Amino acid sequence: MHPFKLVDRRLRAVLALAVLSGGAAMLAPGLAQAQAYPQRAVTLVTPLATGSASDLALRIVAERLATPLGQSIVVENQTGASGAIGAEKVARAAPDGYTLCGCNNAILSVLPHVRKVSYDPATQFRPVGMVAVLPTVLVVNPALPVKTVRELTDYVKANPGKVSYATGGVGSPQHIAMAMFEAGSGIKMMHVPYKGASPAAVGVAGGEAQVMFNAIGTVLPLIKAGKLRPIAVAGAQRTAILPDLPTVAESGVPGYDYASWIGIVAPAATPDAVVERLSKELMQVLKAPATVAKLAENGIDPLVMTPQEMARYMADDSKRMATVVKQAGMETE
Repeated sequence: MHPFKLVDRRLRAVLALAVLSGGAAMLAPGLAQAQAYPQRAVTLVTPLATGSASDLALRIVAERLATPLGQSIVVENQTGASGAIGAEKVARAAPDGYTLCGCNNAILSVLPHVRKVSYDPATQFRPVGMVAVLPTVLVVNPALPVKTVRELTDYVKANPGKVSYATGGVGSPQHIAMAMFEAGSGIKMMHVPYKGASPAAVGVAGGEAQVMFNAIGTVLPLIKAGKLRPIAVAGAQRTAILPDLPTVAESGVPGYDYASWIGIVAPAATPDAVVERLSKELMQVLKAPATVAKLAENGIDPLVMTPQEMARYMADDSKRMATVVKQAGMETE
């Protein structure tokens, strides 16, 4: 064989091997990242108030998620601007899986329709998975002479301008739930916004406002202490933790159905391998009997979804909430 042809063959073989090796090298970082992640503590930023049911659910799940990940998960409350500050921090964070956001529907589906925010849930966040649904109840201060939804609506109509409701802020889950209730029942009450769901619940218990919707997990201690009176469940079905409490729909507001939800998102450019690892471990944690039981103790229901399912759910909920916000006149900017 001619020596130049032999050299040419060998050269092509070497080049082919180099190309294959290069391709493997290109694939290797993603694979290695999945196997190595996480190598340090993960920060879970939550724009939600400490002590709220959402905060409690995230802490319960974060504690259990740390075990399969092999690293601690630090829950960092960053409230302010109705939750926008914490969400914006995560949207700008490095997309490496070490800064995540534990957000509720107010942050992801409502607030962007209420006012201008510097984050876009559809383009700047990547869903990791849902965490929980927070069954919500309608509660009143015990001094208010009502024990049913019908009695409440009749009382408000008979006393215009004298009954107020508390929320965790403009565009909060409590605000959305009440806006839907007012629209469905044909009543109007005065709005008293607080900085978080927990302070709002304390405000109603103390008589600063008389009525509110709030997650069971947030108000249950006050209900047990006799400082709040529950009169209806906001969801389509009754809740096991307060089985004798009728739904709002059963009580005279047909079609009423509201529940707050929380999920975990990452910065949009977070690698597939990292999101897949987080999603896999999160779903396993949420299915674990011990997790289910712990959440149930606090009136919280786990919600298991893949990132793709969560993305579709978020998009649908955002469209629904845009309509509610517009009809209620919540837009501030």
